[in-house]
Amino acid sequence: MNPFHDISIGGILPQREPFVFVDRLEHYDDHETVTSFTVREGNLLVENGVLSAPGLLENMAQSSAARIGYLCKYILHVPVRIGYIGAIRKLQVHRLPKVGETLVTTIFLREDVFGISLVDAVVRVGEEIIAEAALKTALGEKEAE
Repeated sequence: MNPFHDISIGGILPQREPFVFVDRLEHYDDHETVTSFTVREGNLLVENGVLSAPGLLENMAQSSAARIGYLCKYILHVPVRIGYIGAIRKLQVHRLPKVGETLVTTIFLREDVFGISLVDAVVRVGEEIIAEAALKTALGEKEAE
């Protein structure tokens, strides 16, 4: 059993339903974080049976937020704070995921300085890479509610 599966995603993400695009934390270490999310009919940003490109981007951003939330809550033992996307580069959407498919999103930490994180995000369905991007995020001062 994966020890991360016991962690409530709501406890490490500042986002709340119905705007949550991560179901579970799968892995965390200093350099890599992995999340999963199953696309369901009725999810926001699902249109005509597929998750839209903005939905894929939100999944990447929330996967990055899960990394920061886990770090805050379980390692630093401080409240989870709200973060912001500062920049998106090199976004490539190879295909949109269908309802029923499970996204496995890997966040690779490149730099983290003074609350600014540079990460690469890769979204897979099975072994297939369906989207990737480089994100710059900033950690705000406001605590998540």
